[in-house]
Amino acid sequence: MNMHRIKTSAADSNAGTMRKGATVAVLAVAGVLRLVWVLCIPVAPISDSWAYDVLARNLARGMGYGWHPGHPTATWPVGPSFLYSVFYRVFGFVYAPIVIFNIVISLVTILLGMKLAERWFNSKVALLAGILLALWPVQIEFASVLGSELIFNVLVLCWLAILELTEWNGWLKLIAAGVVAGLTCYVRPVALLIPAALCIREVILYRRIVRPVASMAVVYLVMAAVIAPWSIRNTRDFGHFFLVSTNGRENLWEGNNPAGNGETEALPPEVQHMGEGQREIYLGKIAEAYIRQHPFLFAGRTVKKAFLLYDRESIGVYWNQPSILRLYGNRAFWILKIVSDLYWGAALLLGLWGAVLVFARERVIAAVMSLPILLWLYFTGVYSTTVVQDRYHFAAIPFIAVLAALALQCFGDRFLTRREPQSAEVRMRQTVVSRS
Repeated sequence: MNMHRIKTSAADSNAGTMRKGATVAVLAVAGVLRLVWVLCIPVAPISDSWAYDVLARNLARGMGYGWHPGHPTATWPVGPSFLYSVFYRVFGFVYAPIVIFNIVISLVTILLGMKLAERWFNSKVALLAGILLALWPVQIEFASVLGSELIFNVLVLCWLAILELTEWNGWLKLIAAGVVAGLTCYVRPVALLIPAALCIREVILYRRIVRPVASMAVVYLVMAAVIAPWSIRNTRDFGHFFLVSTNGRENLWEGNNPAGNGETEALPPEVQHMGEGQREIYLGKIAEAYIRQHPFLFAGRTVKKAFLLYDRESIGVYWNQPSILRLYGNRAFWILKIVSDLYWGAALLLGLWGAVLVFARERVIAAVMSLPILLWLYFTGVYSTTVVQDRYHFAAIPFIAVLAALALQCFGDRFLTRREPQSAEVRMRQTVVSRS
């Protein structure tokens, strides 16, 4: 019997057990932090969170997806409100089941982020990425928020996990990815072009066209089948074809109009009495005309918005503002904002350094096409060309965390490398002293 093979197998088994134990520990810490948060900060919906709550309650009461009976809406994608309405139908109009759901999908996001990080890099990066996500303030703060952010992130990572981690046959993998992709678009339509981005990646990296294009076509066909019922409903209710929501062109206008600055702003007075469909078309025409007439201003504003997208991360505190102020006062509110922004700043810098490390190790094209960098760039591009708020970079957080973990691993390895010679010298001196 080969003793070396037995020892290697035993070592691999021990390493696997240690990795599982570390993963469980990370998830346990993450779960406790989120549980403590929701126990201390009760749900008090404002802004978009309030809208999702009202729409979910109306759905649960059988009033349809709208603000009032007989007045349908599609301003917000239906996915989050529909999901919350299911909880309301089953458990009544209480927030506890939704909060538990938020914690669970947050933990699934961390787990999938770690699995993908291990595939893309190694187990050390995976563990560090899990720790970063477990401690990330906005990820904790959103446990008490009714929103699309946590749902969107877990669906995107499920989508990637199907493609990257499963060993299913080709058809099953593509169909499953298409179903999850379609569901993701019900939460946020910005996911619509991800299959195209993945197709372009495969064409560039592996220099083949037929297979990636055919795979993309299958995914889009499945997505279309998943989304079609809602698109038909929108066309029927608003008189025009709207794939998922009626705020796409509105967002384009908010980020691209002569009087705006690229961030979210109030709608002009002339659209206040328009129907959703009419308003969407009207604002879209203004935005498109502005872009055509001022291409250089559009390009400059897009670059500016790319920076504004990442300038802060306090939305989790702001959307919990009523409960924080009522229970703990203004000082606690500002302390939490500062902590969130400081953590975000450090994580962003580490993520950028991690991206630099990838570029240092790979050819430029290969680095750009690495999945964490590609998807970070994808979400940056989508939002920078439309409208930005700090919450819109939420979708990039898992990929920033993976790259930040890579940077931390690099720093850790360098520190240990510097320490080892010193430790060896100390051990030699101790040996000499003991012999003397």
